[in-house]
Amino acid sequence: MDEGELELNESGYSFVETILSIGIFMLLCTSLLPISYTMKTNLSNKKLEVIAAETAYEGLKEYLHSRQQEGLKTIENVDFHWIFEEQEICVTFQNTREIRKKCIQLTGEVNE
Repeated sequence: MDEGELELNESGYSFVETILSIGIFMLLCTSLLPISYTMKTNLSNKKLEVIAAETAYEGLKEYLHSRQQEGLKTIENVDFHWIFEEQEICVTFQNTREIRKKCIQLTGEVNE
């Protein structure tokens, strides 16, 4: 072999290829983390919205049964406070970012 020739490593990956592969893998991981966090947060907020709608329905049943005009329900350490006002029932709760108020008319129309 001449002094100017480089010896090729044919038995496996070279150091440069390994570092490049690790770099690409890290780039993919760091770009997927924010996306997965956003998806998880949105899913959690949607779940709380569904629980709020269920709480409104249960509050309406309570109002029709015993004329109770307000109540509190705690699910997964989140307080859902419902109150019956005029012709709608409103549920107030804390989602991952802010305090939300979801109101449902007796006709079934939703006001947020």
